[in-house]
Amino acid sequence: MKKKFLAAAIGAMLIGGSATAVVKSHDGVGDVLIAPGYLTTKGYSTDIKVVNTSLTKSVVAKVVFRDPIQSNETLDFLIYLSPSDVWKARVTCATFDAAGVCTKSTVVSADDSMLNENSDVFGTTAVPAVITSDNLTSAATNRQALPSAGYFEIFESVALDVAPNKPGVLKSNILAAYNAHGVVICQPENPVCLASETANVLTGSVTINTHTGFDAAQPVAQKATLPMVALESYKNTQKLLVGVLTGFDNPVGTATVADVEEALWVNNVVLPYDFSNGTTIALFNFPTKLTYDLKRNGQFSFASQTCVEADVYDNLENSILGLTYNVSPLPKINPACLNEFHALQVGGAGAAITTGSYTEGWARVRFQGAAPAVAQTVTPGHSVNTGRLGVPAIVSYLTTAPFAWTYAASAR
Repeated sequence: MKKKFLAAAIGAMLIGGSATAVVKSHDGVGDVLIAPGYLTTKGYSTDIKVVNTSLTKSVVAKVVFRDPIQSNETLDFLIYLSPSDVWKARVTCATFDAAGVCTKSTVVSADDSMLNENSDVFGTTAVPAVITSDNLTSAATNRQALPSAGYFEIFESVALDVAPNKPGVLKSNILAAYNAHGVVICQPENPVCLASETANVLTGSVTINTHTGFDAAQPVAQKATLPMVALESYKNTQKLLVGVLTGFDNPVGTATVADVEEALWVNNVVLPYDFSNGTTIALFNFPTKLTYDLKRNGQFSFASQTCVEADVYDNLENSILGLTYNVSPLPKINPACLNEFHALQVGGAGAAITTGSYTEGWARVRFQGAAPAVAQTVTPGHSVNTGRLGVPAIVSYLTTAPFAWTYAASAR
């Protein structure tokens, strides 16, 4: 009887629920990486590191930088990773105007995993690859300088078998194999269409640097690093190309944007603060927000009434209510709306999340007015947030003394 029951259970699982839904990786390895943010204002730069943890597979991935206000795609390029390979790059603003607005930004990599723009020549230690976004040449490149703050994503396009299928694969051979890889358009609702054959092998980190002067060419004074958020089993189904929009609102994976939102669902986050010797800056990233979808010309994903509200505590459990901020609908309806990527100071002069007379404690940040999460898939164990209030968000915070970067924990 037990054997029959076990066989029936296995059969049902194979028929109805064996597909793996996209989840937030617990070990930081997956097929999509989401950066909590980047910063290139005066005196700051951002380093990126992406690792292919596979010992046999070569990976091609697409890097997509996004505007902080509407999540518009501001820059995209491909990286080519051999087995056990690491790609490193630095993002800086090279030129500011008189108002401090960046007019020329660069992504520089002294690494043979990134091509020079409009070229088949990979970067080297001697001659780094450089991708420039310049307002003066925007007519030619169809883009302006990267915003001084925003976020980026890394979508794995394909995991390839390229001889000798071990560390040391030539980048020129990966490029040739990818160029020869067929363009196959799959539909997200067809889970067996895995033309691009991705693998959960990517991990990465983001480092924000402060420099000894306003110029990012000056030596690094301090640095703060966070691992990127990794999604497992997004399962891209298309050959990703430069100049073609890629994002969760335009699914190229077997997962829908609703599935990704379920994986990133959060509410009641903890923001410790101590501004007796420095400042705490909360960074909010809503990577599935994409509020104004130009293709559909309408609202997408978030309800317009969703707000950020903070209950602020000191070390003795005294509390006050901080300011309330809407998560932005577009067009904005009031100046307190949060952008897709937004920084809010916690406590101190001019703080957005006020702490009154408290100088040390924590803030419980709640997403008020958010709709409860609903089940988006029948995959067992996936819809763990069903019925919970919240939004799909990545929340972190920077402290200036000491200079450190940390993900916000969840409170109950």
